[in-house]
Amino acid sequence: MKRLVVTLSLIALPFAASASPELAGDWGAKAADLHEETSGLITEIDTKGAATLPSDYETDIARFATTASRLGTWIDGNKGPSDLGCIFRGMAQEGEVQIDALDHADTLADRRASLVRLATMFADAETVSLAAIASARGGAPTPTVTSGVAMSCEADAGLALKALD
Repeated sequence: MKRLVVTLSLIALPFAASASPELAGDWGAKAADLHEETSGLITEIDTKGAATLPSDYETDIARFATTASRLGTWIDGNKGPSDLGCIFRGMAQEGEVQIDALDHADTLADRRASLVRLATMFADAETVSLAAIASARGGAPTPTVTSGVAMSCEADAGLALKALD
């Protein structure tokens, strides 16, 4: 069912819109809204021992993740800082992971842990969006790797994932 929600959210995105500093700003504003909403859900769990996710909450996370992915591609395509594109893709992946975590949370503690990860990511996303806007206006080039090809996430993804464990 959650995969259907993600698929429908992708279909609902405007196909003609391209990534831009304006989209990065809108994404940051949405992240601020999601941070506030998620913090409220955590508070509800802490005070009432339960929280009901709004019906569109997971769809909003899926849209956030999809837009983050688009912004990562945009940063790379405009020769922005390689780590910034990587951060966007990491946030896209984390959004999808946390949708699954919420869907499969067996306990209230599991649900709360997922919400805390999301709240932290949404707070960070506000800052990342500002960095993307500044990068677009400053035109900082992407460093190249030894192969001469500019790309994000040159580091070993497996090592990065191990560091999170």
